[in-house]
Amino acid sequence: MYFSYPPGRNTSSKALLYLTDIFGVPLLQNQLLADSLAANDYLVIMPDLFKGDAVSVEEREAGLNLTEWNLLHPLPEIESIINTTIAFMRDELDIERIGGLGFCFGGKYVPRFLTASGGLDLGFIAHPSNLNEQEIGGITRGISIAAGTLDASFNATAKARAESILARNNITFQSNVYGGAPHGFAVRVNQSIPQQAYAKQASFVQAVTWFDAWL
Repeated sequence: MYFSYPPGRNTSSKALLYLTDIFGVPLLQNQLLADSLAANDYLVIMPDLFKGDAVSVEEREAGLNLTEWNLLHPLPEIESIINTTIAFMRDELDIERIGGLGFCFGGKYVPRFLTASGGLDLGFIAHPSNLNEQEIGGITRGISIAAGTLDASFNATAKARAESILARNNITFQSNVYGGAPHGFAVRVNQSIPQQAYAKQASFVQAVTWFDAWL
């Protein structure tokens, strides 16, 4: 579990639960993003969703079979880890309000914990993977969504459909779509490509602005 603390404090009544992509806690970009959120006055907690079995960038680029890897990390196991982490945050750290951030893999799970019985009070997701309309329909708390036009997993069409469902259910939401942004743009981008660099920075500002306003 990775902790990042707000400047000058090691306690907080509000905190962010950071649910990672498949690269998990070891990925430097995930740690730096958590630190940047903490610098904006949030305690950030990033659990190891994969029990030491996060995918490395090298494995992914070499063509790791993600179908087989996903089978090793089934939904009930991931949800158990998230539930344990939320309980720890509430009971041991005395956190009163928890905002959830989900990137790629983690973007499926934040909505699942924004239900009436879920443990999150507010959510932000960027380029979610395998998020279905039933999960969007179960959301009962506010959510912010960042999507990229080059993301096959959650494109502008999927974003528009999500907006329709959230509006129909009278959920407080906000969403942005970033042109030229590929899957993973909120965490890992090619900084030499202006559209990608902008999408990463702007989606970060989107998340911080959202939590500042509603958490």
